[in-house]
Amino acid sequence: MAEEKKLSRRDFLKVVGVAGAAASMSTFPFRNLSAQAPFGKHPQEQAPYIVKKKVAQVCARACEADCAYYVVVGVDPVTGLERALTLEGRPEDPVARGKFCIKGMSFVDSLYDPDRLLVTLKRTKPKKGTDNDPGWVTVKTDDAVNEIIAELKKYKPSEILMASPGDPYTNKLAKSLGTTRSDQRTECFGTHYYINCLTITNPPNKYYSSTYTPSHHIAGYDFDKAKYQVWFGFDSYSKAGKAGMLNHWSEGKKNNCKIVMFNPVKTSMADAFATEYYSIKPGTDLAVALAMINVIVANKKYNTAFLKKYSDAAALVDTKTKLTLKTKEGALMAWCSQHRRAEPIDTCHAPVLDGGPFKVDTVEAKPVLQLLKDATKTNTPEWAAQITDVPADVIRKTALGFAAAAPYSFVPTYKRDAAGPNYANSWRLRHAISILNTLSGSIDHEGGVILLHGVKIPWLEDISAPVKPYPEQPKEPVDFRNQFPVTDDIYRNKDFSAPGHYGMVGWGLYNTDRAKVVFFRNPHRGLFAMIQPQMAEAALEKMKLVVDWNLYLDDLGYWCDYVIAAPHQFEEGKLDVRLYFPKWPCFVGGSPVQKTTGDQIGWGGLAVKLGMGLAPQYWTTDGSGDPKKKVPLNVGDVALKEAGAAKDSAEFMQKGGFWINKKAYENYKTLGEIGYGRPNGRVRMFIDEFSKVNHEPLPIWAERWHKTKDDYKFSLLITRAPWNMHADPNFINNPVLKKMTEKSFMDCVWIHPDAAKEIGVNEGDMVILENNPEYMKQVPRPVKAKVHLTKRVTRNDCVLTFHGMGHRAKNLKVASNNYGYRDGDLIPQKDPSIVKKYDPTGMGWVEDVYVRIRKA
Repeated sequence: MAEEKKLSRRDFLKVVGVAGAAASMSTFPFRNLSAQAPFGKHPQEQAPYIVKKKVAQVCARACEADCAYYVVVGVDPVTGLERALTLEGRPEDPVARGKFCIKGMSFVDSLYDPDRLLVTLKRTKPKKGTDNDPGWVTVKTDDAVNEIIAELKKYKPSEILMASPGDPYTNKLAKSLGTTRSDQRTECFGTHYYINCLTITNPPNKYYSSTYTPSHHIAGYDFDKAKYQVWFGFDSYSKAGKAGMLNHWSEGKKNNCKIVMFNPVKTSMADAFATEYYSIKPGTDLAVALAMINVIVANKKYNTAFLKKYSDAAALVDTKTKLTLKTKEGALMAWCSQHRRAEPIDTCHAPVLDGGPFKVDTVEAKPVLQLLKDATKTNTPEWAAQITDVPADVIRKTALGFAAAAPYSFVPTYKRDAAGPNYANSWRLRHAISILNTLSGSIDHEGGVILLHGVKIPWLEDISAPVKPYPEQPKEPVDFRNQFPVTDDIYRNKDFSAPGHYGMVGWGLYNTDRAKVVFFRNPHRGLFAMIQPQMAEAALEKMKLVVDWNLYLDDLGYWCDYVIAAPHQFEEGKLDVRLYFPKWPCFVGGSPVQKTTGDQIGWGGLAVKLGMGLAPQYWTTDGSGDPKKKVPLNVGDVALKEAGAAKDSAEFMQKGGFWINKKAYENYKTLGEIGYGRPNGRVRMFIDEFSKVNHEPLPIWAERWHKTKDDYKFSLLITRAPWNMHADPNFINNPVLKKMTEKSFMDCVWIHPDAAKEIGVNEGDMVILENNPEYMKQVPRPVKAKVHLTKRVTRNDCVLTFHGMGHRAKNLKVASNNYGYRDGDLIPQKDPSIVKKYDPTGMGWVEDVYVRIRKA
């Protein structure tokens, strides 16, 4: 605890940092602060707060970087009341390194948001929708939970949908009930997650952790020491708010890392970090990636040593079945040039990377690298240039520069970049990116793609196994994941936290009677997380029970029967790994800043109550259902003790809530531990699972799904203001962030001035955006928005929209009031029969849309 000291207003504003800079505005609407004269110190100035303590916390749900910092708490000398005031960075955190963003400051502010939900609400009027009064009455949270349990008992497990990410409590709850769990992360990083699983992380692996972002999703890149990077739409506006990563990008720039960016929008990230920027036709990044592979493979500029020892490049593939050859024990086979025969790849004396076909018994087989060369033979830079509008010499130069910098060269991906899940071909692009990173040998190498290692936060089942197998998951789930065997197998058998198929769940709710109950875990798991939310709205009207657990009463409330009050992020403890920069084994923790201020319940506590009420045999150690024998929930204690960080969470927080083992990064060690063929793990470029469902096991060119037609010619681009996260009212309902959004025109849709001139639109005009009815046949809903003309949009055939606005909830005094538009209204929920033709991972293709723009 820090020593108590008085803090003057002037000094306080210095501490605030980012928010302090904003204080120069004539009105300063942060609830915690007030505008002060920036110069001098008035002799009559009195300290409004006495700083009392600093509470360690971890930023949760502002973004997945999860920066560690302190929440500074002061006391009002007049009233004696404590209040969170601001943040202070933790330089020892390897992710944030002492930095934090304005979203973190907004969490401080939202502790005192008058629109926070402090009590549980129950509907008394049956008619649902934004134009209807729910007739809310307050009920005790415990009573509401008991009523909900009684209602849930009326329905089959297959009729219940849990709309929640795969945290340890949701996973156990959904598995113990035998219900489907689905969530919006498919629309954030679904393709990244599944391709990572199929090529590298091989779930479940020894470091599979119960973290908010699934640990099989690779998000670790050594930007600091990289020498060459290629960004396919990675430079979104939303990343301009990731303080935890901006410091690493800046470090890389200081070390002269070259970054080549391809994006139809020239963002502030490009201004700050791009060595070269090229405008690209939306949805064609795959062509550039394939052409880069073509140049590298054709010229043998790949990392041969890595390919032979740590990849499947030498693995033999049956040219007819398109399946890899394996031993009886399941080991890959390679052709030995010395013995002229197929041998297990790990013991092959002289594995060949190209040539063939080779005769193995009655089978003709070729090595994976040769098949990759064959598959990309026609994908030359000249071919790609015609598709992408990127010059051929640029593509060739980029490929050769990328290869020359190996293994300190990589293509980074997080979420909502071109690789996923924006287009019907995004899964192919993400596959191609994995191959590029394999060809450079950057995977699990310092200065490249760094993997989580040395730490694990266990799952509830790891510390108390269920006494009997969980019931089977529904055979016909409402999100249709059963129709996508590749990803369904991962979800059912390897990683239940795998993202659900939210791009089809609305279609399933609307077009089938499979679900009768929907249970949302908010924030941002509700309507704003869904594409085509109007389809979900219509479907929710017919549901028998809709429940939301939320910090706010947002738009979803108009369709809910109960809204259960959730605590604020700073009212709960946390333990996290450093998934976004896992160079060293590290734990960071957080303690509650204050007690809950109302009748709220945490998600873990709620899940336990529901589990004990509905499936007690799985929530007790002996299956008896005895409340005195509940399964232990102390996953943090176990994680910390196993790492040697502390005997338990209490001791860990007493020590400051931070532990790190700054040992040297051991290149390729973790890949061996977790990869395919472990303990001699390898990266896979060739994915047999795709062959088995009649898709190509190596990436090939494919166009996007949506085609232009007549006036439907503007490709929909989506980003997010740097200070917003989805549609979370912690940010959207903040008056200063709203003002920043408006001042930066991020409440508008953006088009190029030449495009505006062509359709007769001027700056500030109100326009209507609408999708082609051929692609949105059910429940269309055009969008009305103000237009901003800017050359930041570098093409005439695009329109840039910003995600997260358009709240209708009247009780959110800042977020509502005609603030912005809802981009998701333009993106169709997908018919699974269509998705299967294009994408074996079953994603939602959130930018695979062309719209018409006309004056309102």
